[in-house]
Amino acid sequence: MATTQFYKRPTAFRRRVYDPFMRMLIIRFGFGGFLDRRGRDTVQVLCVRGRRTGTVYRRPVGVSVFRDARYVIGFYGHTQWSRNLRAQGSAQLHRGKALAEVAAIEVSGEEKEAFLRELVDRYHFFARAWLKVDPNRLTDDELQRLVANYPVFRLEARAGGKPPRA
Repeated sequence: MATTQFYKRPTAFRRRVYDPFMRMLIIRFGFGGFLDRRGRDTVQVLCVRGRRTGTVYRRPVGVSVFRDARYVIGFYGHTQWSRNLRAQGSAQLHRGKALAEVAAIEVSGEEKEAFLRELVDRYHFFARAWLKVDPNRLTDDELQRLVANYPVFRLEARAGGKPPRA
C-alpha cells in the first residue's frame, strides 16, 4: 500500500526570487538570519546531490541547535532536498566562506518529538505560520501530525571530502 507524504509546493516567488536572493546573501555576505536570540540558530545553504541526476542542489535552510546538536527540518514537508538528503546521508552546509561536510541522520521517535516541541516553543511565529499549531496549546494529536509531516535531520560534522561541483 503506497502512502502519500505531506508536501507543500513552494510558490513561484519562493523558487524564483526568495531562494536565490537568500542563497546570495548567505554565501556572498555570510548572512545568518534573525532566528535565535542566543545566536546559535542560523540560516545556511544546504548543498545536497540529487538522488537520480547527481546534480548538486543548493537550498537555504534553517539550522537549529538542540541539545548541542544541529538539526534541519523540512518546513514544506517531504521536499526534494529532504528526499535527496535521506538517500545520500551526507551534504554540505555553506555560509559565507565556510563550507562544512556533514552527515545527515534522519531522526524519529522521542528525539524527533522533543525537537519539534522545542521548535514550537522557541519559534511561535513559525509554529503558527508554517506548522499550523498553537504553541501555547500543542496537543499530542498535533504533535503526531508534525512528526508524520515534517522530516527532521540531525547533522554531524564529517572530516575531509571535496566540495560538490555543480
